[in-house]
Amino acid sequence: MKIIIKLTILSSLILLISCKNGNKNQNLKENKSLSKQEILKDFNTFEAIYQKANAGLYKYRSKHQIDSVFKENKAKITDSLSYREFYNLLWNVIDYTGSCHNHLDFSNSLFDSLSKEKIFFPIPLKYIDGKLFTNLAYENIPLGSEIISVNNIKAKSFLGQVSKYRSTDGYNKSGKYKWVETDYLPSYIYFALGKQEEYTIEYKQYNSNEIEKIKVKSTTYSDFYENFNNRHSKKLEVQNNKEYSYKFIDSVKTGFLTVKSFAMGELETEGHKKYAAFLDSVFVTIKNQEVKNLIVDIRGNGGGNGINILLLYSYLTQRTFQENISAYTLFQEIPFQEYYIYDDVEDLTNFFKETHAVFNNNKYYQTPKFNEVWKPNTNAFQGEIVLLIDPFVASAGSHFSSWMKSDEAPIIIGEETMGGYYGHTGHMPMTYELPNSKFLLTFSVVDLKQDVKELPDEKFGDGVIPDFKIGQSYEDFINNKDTQLNFAIEKIKKL
Repeated sequence: MKIIIKLTILSSLILLISCKNGNKNQNLKENKSLSKQEILKDFNTFEAIYQKANAGLYKYRSKHQIDSVFKENKAKITDSLSYREFYNLLWNVIDYTGSCHNHLDFSNSLFDSLSKEKIFFPIPLKYIDGKLFTNLAYENIPLGSEIISVNNIKAKSFLGQVSKYRSTDGYNKSGKYKWVETDYLPSYIYFALGKQEEYTIEYKQYNSNEIEKIKVKSTTYSDFYENFNNRHSKKLEVQNNKEYSYKFIDSVKTGFLTVKSFAMGELETEGHKKYAAFLDSVFVTIKNQEVKNLIVDIRGNGGGNGINILLLYSYLTQRTFQENISAYTLFQEIPFQEYYIYDDVEDLTNFFKETHAVFNNNKYYQTPKFNEVWKPNTNAFQGEIVLLIDPFVASAGSHFSSWMKSDEAPIIIGEETMGGYYGHTGHMPMTYELPNSKFLLTFSVVDLKQDVKELPDEKFGDGVIPDFKIGQSYEDFINNKDTQLNFAIEKIKKL
């Protein structure tokens, strides 16, 4: 069981990984070109690892399509390719495969060196209804100004270029666009545009048709982060930053349960035990007080441990269920161990041999005893459920959302999740270091088919689609009001 705890903790950390993390032992320079032979070796190593270890490689695209995108990007390799340009060639392939667990990271030393340079975009942004707005008053640009262009790139094209560096399950774009609101934004813009000494920004103020232009100096990453920490929307975003909580909204006689993460730990951990006791207390209280309506808010929930979604769902459903219909990996013993960066090879191999022991059609399927059937909890809620979701919901978070959607009883409000409805490639993150560039390639290796019904409004490759598509309005952004929660409350009043 120790290996499970170790790996699930690692899994939750992987959800947070960015170009700011990596191997500290390398001393690389962004503008130093590798030879064509070195780049080709890295690309071939990357391709071989993906083909041998990535169970979700052909989940959303055919083998012919995937082979073609490998070939297309490999053909672009030249002697003059920079690290950033090579990163983009690799990322073109990675993103095309469609998994929110896919990451490609610079080494720590390289990013640390870059982060001290004044090359980064300085202004935190807000994405609303297909447009970008400033999330901070900066120099002469007022808060809430609409971005028209950046360095002569029209806002729509700019958004498309910088949002591609967040991978999502399947084909959906919602999570990509929403992640430009985060502190990852400067690195995304750097990957897309390279080093910039300044940014020429065209913008217009709210309720104005006059386009204004300004040049702003680039900043270091820490300077951007200071701006981000002072962003306007932070006041609303941190109102409830507890991992989980419950309160009763007396005005509408409704329970309000928030679960912002499922990364509390596995079965025997103190984190899980505390969470289990919390849920037991909440649902006993709900039952005793005869609460008729319950809002469950999982917005921003990027995932965590399977046991924690199973437990919560058991309090909210009326059916028997399993974590998944099927789950498989392509191996039991870790392939390409010379590039694998952790020292748990033996433990992980033994783990896979125990948990994925059914070999069929060149795949190792989950051993049935590790996919038990669950029944509804004796204190399962019997009333009306409203579920709040958003594009930051992924992995175990979207897995939980898919169960709720499959039940068809809850009212789901918000925006499409970045995690898939029908399945995802998750559970076990693995990280490899490419030999010459020292890029860190991280992906999960177990492909899951989730225990959900086929629904007419859910196509393969979609995230979880809400019944009511509600994003924050511009006015509510300026006034720091929760559009989705307020909509849910109004919906409950009409029940």
